[in-house]
Amino acid sequence: MKKDLLLLMLLAILSASAFPQATDSLKIDSLEKQLMFLKDSAKVDCLNLLARKLSILGGPAWTSWTKKADSVYHYASIAYREANKIDYKKGIAVALNNLATSEWLKGIDLRISKQNDAETLKGMENYLLKAIPIAAQLQDYEILGYAYESMSDLVWVKSKYKDFNDREEYFKKAIDCFHISGDGHKEGEDCLYHAERYVQRGYYEQGLEYLQHALELNKKSLSKPQTKEEREYCDYLYQQSLIDVADLYRTVGDYETAMNYLLQGSHYAEENRTEITLYDAIAELYCKMTKYDSAMLYWNKWKNNENASYPYLWGYRFYGKTILTQIYLGTNKPEKVISLFNENIDSVRNDRRYIGDRTIIFLLSSGEAFKQLKNYDGALKCFREAWSVAQEKDARAYIMETSAQLSKVYHQLNNNDSAYFYLQKYTNLKDSVLNRQFLFRLNNYKKATEDAKKESRIGFLNRDNQIKQQQLKQQATFRNFLIAVLIAIVFAGLYVFRNINLKRKNEKLRQEQKEQEWKLKALASENKHVELQKQSAELEMQALRAQMNPHFIFNSLSSINHFILKNESKIASNYLTRFSRLMRMVLMNSQKPLIALEDELQMLGLYLEMERLRFKDSFDYRITFLNVIDSDNIFIPPLLLQPFCENAIWHGLMHKEGQGRLDIELILQDNILNCIITDNGVGREKAEELNSKTAEKQKSMGLKITTERLALLNRERGVRTFYDITDMKDENGKATGTKVTLKISFKESVEEVVLK
Repeated sequence: MKKDLLLLMLLAILSASAFPQATDSLKIDSLEKQLMFLKDSAKVDCLNLLARKLSILGGPAWTSWTKKADSVYHYASIAYREANKIDYKKGIAVALNNLATSEWLKGIDLRISKQNDAETLKGMENYLLKAIPIAAQLQDYEILGYAYESMSDLVWVKSKYKDFNDREEYFKKAIDCFHISGDGHKEGEDCLYHAERYVQRGYYEQGLEYLQHALELNKKSLSKPQTKEEREYCDYLYQQSLIDVADLYRTVGDYETAMNYLLQGSHYAEENRTEITLYDAIAELYCKMTKYDSAMLYWNKWKNNENASYPYLWGYRFYGKTILTQIYLGTNKPEKVISLFNENIDSVRNDRRYIGDRTIIFLLSSGEAFKQLKNYDGALKCFREAWSVAQEKDARAYIMETSAQLSKVYHQLNNNDSAYFYLQKYTNLKDSVLNRQFLFRLNNYKKATEDAKKESRIGFLNRDNQIKQQQLKQQATFRNFLIAVLIAIVFAGLYVFRNINLKRKNEKLRQEQKEQEWKLKALASENKHVELQKQSAELEMQALRAQMNPHFIFNSLSSINHFILKNESKIASNYLTRFSRLMRMVLMNSQKPLIALEDELQMLGLYLEMERLRFKDSFDYRITFLNVIDSDNIFIPPLLLQPFCENAIWHGLMHKEGQGRLDIELILQDNILNCIITDNGVGREKAEELNSKTAEKQKSMGLKITTERLALLNRERGVRTFYDITDMKDENGKATGTKVTLKISFKESVEEVVLK
């Protein structure tokens, strides 16, 4: 979430690049007084400890870096000279690491002022290349870990912050060394930094692995004896671990889990009075959840505590401004976003390194504001600059997002070549990033399943053979159930893929229809014009059918998911069997514009049986013919009645206390098929009240599509009323259910005379 703030903290603490972790809390002046009484290796150790403490405790961050470097160099050079006199290898290795740190400190002032720091980097590299073989020869993995950590920072700066591969290689070596040496604090710190680089580049599985390890180690470090300064830094690492885990779950769309981690970190801050309140991170997550009132509440909390949290870091304060731009966009205030853009863009460009990902988010928000105001030139400049920063940082998710925005803006500017170029980049990255997100979810699920199995094995170790045999049967059943679910998912995926191809064909058909319409207009023929209108209506009906089938399959799969989550394998298996039968009928009828009423009622009956199974027989249903209807010779569009029955169940019967009832009555009048669907549910008014209290409101996509289908179907017969919904009430005005009346124009395969 605040990865760039972590970088600033790394510089502020100076990364302790060259020293073993010490538990001695002696002050600088006390160490200097001891020097006159020490000799040989003890004197070298004291000099090296002095150099280390001066690098960390030498004044507030961002001031006097060169002065601190001179002090560190003074004691480290004496330690190096004295250690060489007595051939004290460990003292030599630590002194070389300290000398490398002094060069790093000199370079900070140069990099802040944007001067050439090549000489200091070269000096740092020479010292580290001498220290590493000595530490390796001594097998002192703690010294070696600090040297590798410093090398990772060195190659990163030398490559202008682009060489991620070599930097990651050194970081992995540093983590392994700290693990071998037993330094859990440094191992947890480096695991956190390493995880953030993985997540930034879209490698979510590896990032989660390192983040979980970092969270465990940083939490353990809190229980160890520490000075005040060390405790503050450990608090920071633990809370940052929680923030980064939350950020990862937010990236893959699991907002609930992300919020749990953030609230855990916020409660820790309140209980331990740390400076990192996490109000800003919570506000940003609420923006992702489109809960802008809550986001503004937490943003104001963060604003009130801003001065307590790293007041010297402009990048931290700017982080709050990026959240504010997202709130303004979500509440339709693009002018305020533009105002923030004009106030801060110069500082953003000058200090881009220290605010990192915030630069991209700020530019994306600003570009979206320009686009909403139809200032496409301004939007283009913002999106291009954001794309450039994302490329520099190899931030794949941001490259994908900026590519999509650039494609849209270029299209608005009628530059279709550039629009197509960025659309291709977006499509390629989308497949890669989304696949990684899916693998991350699947990997998470597998790990949770494996953990559950391990706990189950431990709990059953002392049981008798009969219980063990039963456990093996349960595991086999569960495995078979998982295989069945995976097969169903693959089958559904193939079906969705098939529908995507169908939509593409429909688009092609629409294009051909437009070309044909243009030619027919030139002929000015009334008969051909009528024929063209009929073709247009048929194409519209095909498109609506293509939309209806995936909607129906999605609703059915949601029911299967319900039993999977509850781990009710037998019910799920029974449900899946009925679903496969229903899928077969849907596939058989998906290409047909019209099917027999008998087939439609069979599919409807299967669907209602599945819903009764899901809701544990909480309602009954009945399908009745009120007069003589030859259901085999009446043809209607497929899946026409199901959306109305679905609405009756989900919005009426599901909320009813007691046994529900659904009646479907069919009657043939004046060559029009009338269908009356009646439920004894809670009524529309109560359903809307209940839905308004839920976090996510159901949107009846199926009802909207069905309305359009009815309109096209009934146009030929001149039926003005397609369906009517009536609220039923008793004599006291209390809702007793809902009645839907449909008028359907149908076709007959054979004209018959019905004897009455």
